Amino acid sequence: PPTNPPTEPPTEPPTDELSTSPTGALDNCFVDVVVDCTPRGQATDCGSIIVTRTRCESRPLAMVFKYNGGKCDQSDNIQPPDLFQCFDFGDGPPTQLGETSFVQVTDIKGGSIVYHANTVQVGDEYTVADAPFEVDANMNVTIWSSPVTIPENMLQTLVFHSSCSQNLFL
Repeated sequence: PPTNPPTEPPTEPPTDELSTSPTGALDNCFVDVVVDCTPRGQATDCGSIIVTRTRCESRPLAMVFKYNGGKCDQSDNIQPPDLFQCFDFGDGPPTQLGETSFVQVTDIKGGSIVYHANTVQVGDEYTVADAPFEVDANMNVTIWSSPVTIPENMLQTLVFHSSCSQNLFL
């Protein structure tokens, strides 16, 4: 079936001539974006970092963490503020590959369950577990500059919900 011819455009068609300035009312918009990314592990650039997220469906027996160091504002998680809290002390944990920190992971009911207490290098993985039991519903991770766990050596402490009643992406 025949169609109607196109309607006239609402503006003048483009020309080959360059204009020196735009015409009409202007709204200026200035955007300054800074992205700082340091690839770790197998990644060679920030675009190749693959973040795998697996849905947690029951309370875990063990969890494997990769220690990247860095301040709390580098945390990437979806837990609400009442389930994830992080506090830095001084300059926070180191981020240079190979630097070490003493990482202690306990329950938050009084620290009677110690899931992990050892020196960890930036870039390494460590496991938290209390076999054959499931991990507690909430964990406290404290990062120290050395195995001497005195207040002056504390770099960071964080508490997170680990039961899987809320999905866990840290």
